[in-house]
Amino acid sequence: MNRRSFFQTALTAFGALTVLSIKANSEERRRGGGTAAATGLALVNPNDPAAKGVNYVHDLKDIKDVKLQTERTGVKFKDQHCKSCVFYLKDKETTVSGKKAAPCQMPFATGKAVAAEGWCTSWAKKS
Repeated sequence: MNRRSFFQTALTAFGALTVLSIKANSEERRRGGGTAAATGLALVNPNDPAAKGVNYVHDLKDIKDVKLQTERTGVKFKDQHCKSCVFYLKDKETTVSGKKAAPCQMPFATGKAVAAEGWCTSWAKKS
């Protein structure tokens, strides 16, 4: 085998592997690769110092401090869930640890997901 045929064979093999890899990835996405395992998301730990700093909880009902239970921009406290927050990325919603969850744009949740029923003091009404 001369050098020219070696490189032709190598490039053909590389191209075929690239095409197969792209096809497999797009097929996985099409089949619903939006699961937590596929996206690598984990829920934010409410005991993490950054999460505690914004009083994050997985369920709004866990907020016992009456001072935090205030109406914001015309939305009653009981209706302020992560899923109705401007920072919640609903289009990337999936199931994580048995809860509906999605990534949050707030720094305390970088690379992690927040529960749809969760809440934090950074909650802001979607427009």
